[in-house]
Amino acid sequence: MLKTLNNPAVRMDGRRVVAVLLLLCAGLIAVGAIMEGQPLVALAAVGAVPGAVFVLGKPDSAIPVVLFLIYSNAVVVAVRFHGVPSIAAMLVPAPLVIPLFYNIFLRRQVVVIAPALPWIVAFVSWQLVSALFSQVPGKALDGVLSTVFEGLMLYVLITNVVRSTGNLRTGVWALIAAGTMMGSLSVYQQATRSFDSDFGGFAQLSQGEGFEVEDGHGTARQRRLAGPVGEQNRYAQVMLMLIPLALSRFWIERRVELRSVALLAGVAIAMGCALTFSRSGAIGFVLMLIVGMTLKFVSPRQVSMLGIGGLLILLAVPQYRTRLMTVPTAFGIFGASSTAEEPDGAIRGRATEMLAAGRMAIDHPVFGVGPDLSGEYTREYGQVGGLRALEGPRETHCMFLEIPAETGLPGILLFLRMLAGTILSALRARFQISSLDRELAQTVSAFLLAITGYLVVGIFLHMSYVRYFWLMLAMTDAATCVARTASKRTISEAKEALT
Repeated sequence: MLKTLNNPAVRMDGRRVVAVLLLLCAGLIAVGAIMEGQPLVALAAVGAVPGAVFVLGKPDSAIPVVLFLIYSNAVVVAVRFHGVPSIAAMLVPAPLVIPLFYNIFLRRQVVVIAPALPWIVAFVSWQLVSALFSQVPGKALDGVLSTVFEGLMLYVLITNVVRSTGNLRTGVWALIAAGTMMGSLSVYQQATRSFDSDFGGFAQLSQGEGFEVEDGHGTARQRRLAGPVGEQNRYAQVMLMLIPLALSRFWIERRVELRSVALLAGVAIAMGCALTFSRSGAIGFVLMLIVGMTLKFVSPRQVSMLGIGGLLILLAVPQYRTRLMTVPTAFGIFGASSTAEEPDGAIRGRATEMLAAGRMAIDHPVFGVGPDLSGEYTREYGQVGGLRALEGPRETHCMFLEIPAETGLPGILLFLRMLAGTILSALRARFQISSLDRELAQTVSAFLLAITGYLVVGIFLHMSYVRYFWLMLAMTDAATCVARTASKRTISEAKEALT
């Protein structure tokens, strides 16, 4: 049987059969879409066939495409702004099934059990238990399914298809390309002040009027940019994770052209992050650098360069300086503000939401209130000792309080153990490969910094848009597995050379 599977002729015939089936399915979808008056869907169905056939011929080519589509939020934008059926957003990772089956059944590679996988399964299982004990099991189960489809399945697919240095490299460049596109649109939008256009959904704006800034002729309102994500603080978090990836390619690449591209990409991504005017994003950037320097991911010289770059961005975007000047007022919550100003409404509101989440976790220490349900109780719990009156359902705005509020103490312990598994494994892999392969060592370091940035900003944001977290966690573990394999192979080759 194995000989039959390994026969090139059989594999080619199999691909032809799949191609015929794809054409048939695309034709049926196109006919149905035309009958329903959706010509764009019909065109997309037919147009997808050449791409699918190409992926069948070169399975690994699906990896950068899928990563770009997920991180750029392109399909979600197509659903929300251009009438594409919502199922399209769910099917974005589907092309990764082709390289997955190719690796396992044709290349006969083993299934990868990445460092965080057992703990993700345990976390999802506890989410399910928590949902069953919640007051609204139906809605809580939706939260569990979100973790399964946007988390567990995406994690398994990525860690089982990103298996080589080449796959990892193209995957990183795909993520950088997505960030460059998003950041460049944000820069153009701000430079031309095209706030009346969302550029097809890829350059959205925050709700409200923005904040006041001095413009030399009095005061003006500055809108906060939200990119294709649609929420400014989340957009800042998403872009922040890409900065170390772009910089790692600048430090690693040997060709001047690629280094130049990486540097320009890093500038576009950093500018996109800055134009969200997110205070939590700025705090995350600083702490990310401190952690990186402490763990020697980045050298003091590199930190100095990044610090200078940050100052240049503040000079280029003076509105951000105005926004950041309000950060010290947050200490006024504790009666220790270094300024005469009181904390603004957003700071008071978030503090109230965090306190509410803490009280939820204390009242429901074992099972929590149920996955995805903390927002339903925030107003009720925020009424006691809150700093601001809350109206309607409100999110907790702190990932590390939201998880215990929704899944109890066991939930947050499993989540933290999952993170610890990823981080410790990456640190060990980085130590093993550092003297053998500089590119892999820098790539692992970049992903560790990306995860650090996400977690720091997660102190101020709840856990939504989770596909970005799970994607970056999966890429971190994939980099770890690639580094381990490369280390073992290099050591084995060295031993053979000595014998």
